Amino acid sequence: MLTQFATRRLEDQLELYDEWADRFEDLPLYFMTFHGQQNIKTVLDTMQHAVYMYDITHVVVDNLQFMMGHEQLSADRLAAQDFIIGAFRKFATDNTCHITLVIHPRKEDDEKELQTASIFGSAKV
Repeated sequence: MLTQFATRRLEDQLELYDEWADRFEDLPLYFMTFHGQQNIKTVLDTMQHAVYMYDITHVVVDNLQFMMGHEQLSADRLAAQDFIIGAFRKFATDNTCHITLVIHPRKEDDEKELQTASIFGSAKV
């Protein structure tokens, strides 16, 4: 993230690292401390707390697949996906908050271009 923010490879210009790190530190970014699979209720509760405490207006959720693996709502992954997307839409509407949802494609051969099938049922999202 720091490299993207600085728009340059800081590994090649270490003398600039502290300056860019200080500027990055001033950005109004907050990170959830989740690692691995989390259920949707836990994520939504944490997002709700962030909206209340920090006036968050944009949330980036990375990634849908972790939540899909944890949901026990249905054996049907599309139904679980629909439930999760519906919960995020409701949260966004109720809290006047924008949500960006990251969906990773499946691994493909380097020579092969990504297709709609590369993201399976996530294409609907």
